Amino acid sequence: MSTLKDTGKLLSIPEGIIELPLKPYEIKNSKNILIISDTHFPFHDKRAIETAVSYRDDIDTVILLGDLMDFYGLSRYSKDPSKPRMKDELNICKEFLTYLREKFRKAQIIYYEGNHEQRFNRYIYDHAPALFGIETITMNSLLDLNMLGIKFIENGVGLKLSSAYLLHGNEAGSKGGINIARTMILKTNDNCIFGNFHKTQESSAKSLGGNEYANWSIGCLCGLKPAYMPINQWNHGFGVMEVFGKEFEFNNKRILTSYNVR
Repeated sequence: MSTLKDTGKLLSIPEGIIELPLKPYEIKNSKNILIISDTHFPFHDKRAIETAVSYRDDIDTVILLGDLMDFYGLSRYSKDPSKPRMKDELNICKEFLTYLREKFRKAQIIYYEGNHEQRFNRYIYDHAPALFGIETITMNSLLDLNMLGIKFIENGVGLKLSSAYLLHGNEAGSKGGINIARTMILKTNDNCIFGNFHKTQESSAKSLGGNEYANWSIGCLCGLKPAYMPINQWNHGFGVMEVFGKEFEFNNKRILTSYNVR
């Protein structure tokens, strides 16, 4: 049997590529948090959005949990040419973000990338790679996020707030199902709040050591009957979170068809 001799030399190969940081982006100095997801501009429901953002006035942090924009024109599916163009989506989204900043002047606003926002970079990778990296062709620039004081976080990084994690929902590779909150809790094994599936659900679990945790799926703020899937179990909704140090209380709010909140 041959053995390797320790030469004392360091391995000379380059460092491996680290695609995403191991630790999520941590949100600090937050007590009253509004969490909304899946507006899918321009397929949004205006009244549902107004209901969510007007629910409480004492909000110090707003988390936009992905898929604010649909990027319909950049999808790989067949496209209806009568639908709004990408510049129209951008204008709607910018108007909404400006409204949000004016309403919550002192709040920190976090915009976490969803899988629909990922269509933007994917389109550049596939069709215009020479434009990649140009500062004016980024989400930050196109939506004036720096000017509005809005922090943009890449999908997959994740967010951490108190003892809860926040994701868009696509990161774990789940495709949906009857009880997506249960499916996600088996993947996360921790407290987690997510969107993406357009359903208000909750599932809780407990480890052998007695640690308790839960997963919450929040509803969407887009239209509930899209042409590509008119039969579904979607509902409008949003989340409100209160933080008490390392503990938190999460209220998973459902917006009824009457636009009353439950």
